[in-house]
Amino acid sequence: MKNLFRIVMVGFLAVSIVTMAACSTGSKAGDQNTVSVSKLTAHTGSLNGGTVVGGKLDALNSANVVPKIAGKVASIPVDVGSEVAEGDLLVSLDAADLVAMVDLYAAQLDKARNSDLPTQKNQAELTLANAESSFKTAEADYQRNKQLRDSSVISSQQFEQSEKLYIQAKASYEAAQNNLNILVNATIPETIRQSEAQLKKAQADFANTVIRAPIGGVVTARYINPGEMASTTQPVVTLVNLDTVIVSVNVNETQINKINVGQQLKVRVGSVQDEPFVGSVTNVAFAANSSSKAYPVKIQIPNPQHVLKPGMFAEVFFNTGDEDGIIIPREALATDGEKSYIWVISNGIVTKREVVAGPSDGKNVVIRSGLREGEEIATTNIDSLKDGVKIITQN
Repeated sequence: MKNLFRIVMVGFLAVSIVTMAACSTGSKAGDQNTVSVSKLTAHTGSLNGGTVVGGKLDALNSANVVPKIAGKVASIPVDVGSEVAEGDLLVSLDAADLVAMVDLYAAQLDKARNSDLPTQKNQAELTLANAESSFKTAEADYQRNKQLRDSSVISSQQFEQSEKLYIQAKASYEAAQNNLNILVNATIPETIRQSEAQLKKAQADFANTVIRAPIGGVVTARYINPGEMASTTQPVVTLVNLDTVIVSVNVNETQINKINVGQQLKVRVGSVQDEPFVGSVTNVAFAANSSSKAYPVKIQIPNPQHVLKPGMFAEVFFNTGDEDGIIIPREALATDGEKSYIWVISNGIVTKREVVAGPSDGKNVVIRSGLREGEEIATTNIDSLKDGVKIITQN
């Protein structure tokens, strides 16, 4: 009797375990086949019809600042994020050599104006001889120190000092040669004119060691540091003026003739805010792009708070007139290639249905056919839906 009781209990437990496992599996399957969505009831209405075209924001004014002369950076008081006004100092270059050249040419001009030609020639010859001697000495020191630097016998600072003296001596030697050539081949008035030109060139080079902001804006990039050599082929700073931004979009041939310069358009930048900004059309192409076959259009947007940044995605709404029909939220419409779909809810189950969509105002879209007034549709989680899936509505 006890053995019979044990057999019955074991069988009961086995059945219970199987039943619990089945219930557990069914619950998981049910969870996997149920999707939580929001829904709404389709209704007719009137929509400010139009076309939404996307594009990237860009700054209206920007500048890559490139020095006019090469030189070692003495100071750079700005960094990424610094706000500057037009004319503010960006970079200053070491100008010791150029100061010396300005003084030299100023002295030569003064002599040209106040001395007779023979005396000037004699002085120029003496100056050239002294300059040549100093140059040869400095050149020999420079070449010797270069080899010592390469062999790590002397420091880089010692080499740079000899290099600086060599550059100064060479400049003085060349200036003395030019000055003597002028005096030998020219009259006193021509000498004065040549000296004035040399002085103006030296003064201009000196002025170019101070690099100022060509526009007001924000520093978005800094490519050099104090002590480094600036060249005339690479920018040292990039400036962007964010007071006005621009978005460039492409429209088709049916839209281009409905757009005019000066037209006010709504521009939505979803990463900043849901409410659209207002922009103004500043450029409308008269010919289509040869590769895309589309017509470029540019829209300027005031940006006094600098909330719009270059690179952000923007949607431009082109109004094409009002249209009556079934109105649904734009996010409830799914697309697959050139086809559009919605998810219709009936008895707690969704069904995928192809529709013909009309214009959109950026938030809502007109459904021209495929949906009847009063039908319920899913408006969220539509990417997770499949035909026949049960749904749980949130609203």
